[in-house]
Amino acid sequence: MESYSSDLPKIEEFIELDGKTLLEIGCGDGRLTAQLAGKAAAITAIDPDEVSMEAAGRRIIGVNFLIGSGEKLEFADEAFDIVLFSYSLHHQDWVKALAEARRVIRHDGQILVIEPAHYGEFTLLVSIFEKDEIPMLQKSLDYINCGAFNILRKDTYCVDQAFADETELYNYFMTKYMTEADDLAVEKMQAIIGPKKKDRPIVIQDVVNIFLLGM
Repeated sequence: MESYSSDLPKIEEFIELDGKTLLEIGCGDGRLTAQLAGKAAAITAIDPDEVSMEAAGRRIIGVNFLIGSGEKLEFADEAFDIVLFSYSLHHQDWVKALAEARRVIRHDGQILVIEPAHYGEFTLLVSIFEKDEIPMLQKSLDYINCGAFNILRKDTYCVDQAFADETELYNYFMTKYMTEADDLAVEKMQAIIGPKKKDRPIVIQDVVNIFLLGM
């Protein structure tokens, strides 16, 4: 039953996709890519994880999926109208990645950065397993806000992820981040979701930052 609410309405509020060429950096399993497919004239999506990319490519048509890193983009200068970092900037060297994004967008292009806030429920759950998740998030967001970029617009919004019950919730994180069950990790997850563990479905809310950067 695991399901997501959509980032697309907020993305379309910030940028015009119709007729544009878009590069998505850090597409992962294609959750956001699937929402974008068909909205722009051409979409290229990259990620260093070959397994996730293959899975996304089987599900989503009309997108050019390539193995790659935002730190070293294998594209010509001014190749895209829009570069989108989808929950991925803090997973790489954000200084190099943003410099590369500037290189490959056209002179009137835009960079859109979507990054979770450190205090959202889903991000707090991830931080149980990825110890550097919150420090890296804070550092990458600090860099965006350091004054080196023309921030045309920014906002926060919420994204919900629903699970049928606590077993499905725990299994999702254990499967994604661990090789075997961990009772201590479950206890930490229970502390974060609190009374929600009795809900059916269990809706985990994340708070998301969105930045529109101009040249």
